[in-house]
Amino acid sequence: MSSQGRMEPVRFRPPLYQQRYDFVKSYVDTYMPKKVADLGCSECSLLQRLKFWNCIEQLVGVDIDEDILKRKMYTLTPLPTHYLEPLKRSLTVTLYHGSVSQKDPALLGFDLITCIELIEHLEADDLEKIQDVLFGFMAPNAAVISTPNVEFNILLSKNSKFRHPDHKFEWSRKEFQSWAMKVARQYNYTVEFSGVGEPPPEHKDVGFCSQIGVFNKNYVESEESINDKKKYTRVYKTVFHVVYPSLQEEKYLRQAVLNVALFHAHRLKTNFLHHLIPEEYDKETNMADREKELCVQTKWFSSLQNEPVNEESNGLQPFLQENNVHVPLETLFAISRVKEICGSLEVLRNMLSGEATLSKDGSTIVFPVQLQND
Repeated sequence: MSSQGRMEPVRFRPPLYQQRYDFVKSYVDTYMPKKVADLGCSECSLLQRLKFWNCIEQLVGVDIDEDILKRKMYTLTPLPTHYLEPLKRSLTVTLYHGSVSQKDPALLGFDLITCIELIEHLEADDLEKIQDVLFGFMAPNAAVISTPNVEFNILLSKNSKFRHPDHKFEWSRKEFQSWAMKVARQYNYTVEFSGVGEPPPEHKDVGFCSQIGVFNKNYVESEESINDKKKYTRVYKTVFHVVYPSLQEEKYLRQAVLNVALFHAHRLKTNFLHHLIPEEYDKETNMADREKELCVQTKWFSSLQNEPVNEESNGLQPFLQENNVHVPLETLFAISRVKEICGSLEVLRNMLSGEATLSKDGSTIVFPVQLQND
């Protein structure tokens, strides 16, 4: 109790908004949706977190406030590192300005749609509309809806009726569950209830601060129904659209192959010369450093210094022939990172062709060297 005899407000660690996002992230970890949309995305905070999940290939946000979307869309823009180290998966991020109570075919076919602290901002008629828009029209495989639990408000230091001046209502657990179960029955979904923001032990009876309903679709929509929905007129305005660089695109795949393979080829060559002719090592090390500088300039070099190289994994070693060091492509392909990116030895050979000097039979990378000793 405070000095005035009032109950101290509950403080959450981590903050309540973070707990809501963590709930969604946990769902994504478990069910691995590929197409995810956030209705009422506001400052795009949830979208920023979800763009790092390897399963997600399409990420969409919708909000009625175009200004805030324009202010925050930079947080979803690819960074320079995304071009140097492209994603393994394809990722498209789009922000739409529009009302969540309107039907737009852009939101068809999604695996997961979230409404985090959204519905309490809607007037009664818009709440009716969003039920049909979300569950009848968009019909995602799953939906996560969170909303304040009014029963928890006695533990918060609020002088107003609602937690936020824009809230049109705040429901008790019974009211939210009644609404959610009615919607689930009407649109052939099942719903399970949870929440975030636990109360103190002595107030367990009030429930979570934010109550959550997780809806799962019970049916597979017909192709005819989907095609009919696609005929609807587009009403959302595209505010932001970006496709992240990924290894699904050949130009970024080629760049990634060169980053990794050529760097390790230089390492293998230098290590070979160090063991073969130790007295020439310093000269070759300096030469290798200059070559790595060239790789940096051409975006071939990446931060791969700590990646282990198993030169004996397939029994093939670099070898000296006349004044050339030959690094077998099979040795390069045995490196886990190279194999992961390329997928096949033939892809590795094709990507290196024209970017490195290959032997006549295409089995090795050839490095000319100048050695004083035979």
